[in-house]
Amino acid sequence: MGDNAYPMMLCGRGHHSYGGDFQIHGKTFAFVPENMQAQHCNMTADKHQFNTAECEAEMVRRAKEEGIVSVVFQGTVTQEGCCRFVSEILKCILYQRQQLPMTYDQLVYSQKKWQNSKAGKDVVCGRQVNMADVNERKCEKTLQDLEEVLHHLEVLFSLSTVPRVLLLMGGSLVLPKEIYEVNLEALELETGDQCLRVSSCLRQLFRTLFVADLLSDSRPGRLMPTTVLVLAHRDCGVGWFHPKLRFKAPTSVKKQTIALCTDPCSLRNAIKDLVDWQEYVWFQAPMTINGFCA
Repeated sequence: MGDNAYPMMLCGRGHHSYGGDFQIHGKTFAFVPENMQAQHCNMTADKHQFNTAECEAEMVRRAKEEGIVSVVFQGTVTQEGCCRFVSEILKCILYQRQQLPMTYDQLVYSQKKWQNSKAGKDVVCGRQVNMADVNERKCEKTLQDLEEVLHHLEVLFSLSTVPRVLLLMGGSLVLPKEIYEVNLEALELETGDQCLRVSSCLRQLFRTLFVADLLSDSRPGRLMPTTVLVLAHRDCGVGWFHPKLRFKAPTSVKKQTIALCTDPCSLRNAIKDLVDWQEYVWFQAPMTINGFCA
């Protein structure tokens, strides 16, 4: 008799009041009827859903009380991927903290549309047209500054491991209005096809940020300059960023931290290199990214 003749699920030895034992070729098995299989699957799904809700509630609590959101990747990532994470987080923070009137991609599209429309028209005098031009020029300047910072971040990431990045908004380096940190210390880096896809990591990252609600704020946003500081090796040879040898992250302002890490259980014979953090110093971008409103 074939296996399909038994409308049941084979499992390890056990006894149930609604089941029983049977033998095949002298071996004894316990069985669970089909209706109990469905109940078992439902219970498993409910337990998984409960655990997920519990984890998300804890995530929201930590973000609110401690200002920390942890994103755990199930595998290694590349150095280029780390740069993408920082770049996309920077764009997101600028938008979420109302320093940009729309998302980065929408601004780029708006700029191209404005430039194309302006190229095909003669200069028209008028208050309304001039005000529109002023707004578009502000947008153009902010995008140029942001893209220059992003470009030089790519250069720096190609020269050194980057364990931490700080985004200081408003105020001064000593006493900013808001501080955001991207912590990359616990990420395991590799190269090649065995690394996680950047796109899947970004989806996980922003889903986690959305659930944790770290970047929302009930206070009305006000325009502020944003300064980028990067922790890198003192001898990395970067030229655009300015070294800040005596800089220490301000402690008088509550810091919002996005901590990216690799799950140790997902690694196969990977040994994390020991890094002498004493050889790392802060580098400051020589320009700020100024917010604007349309």
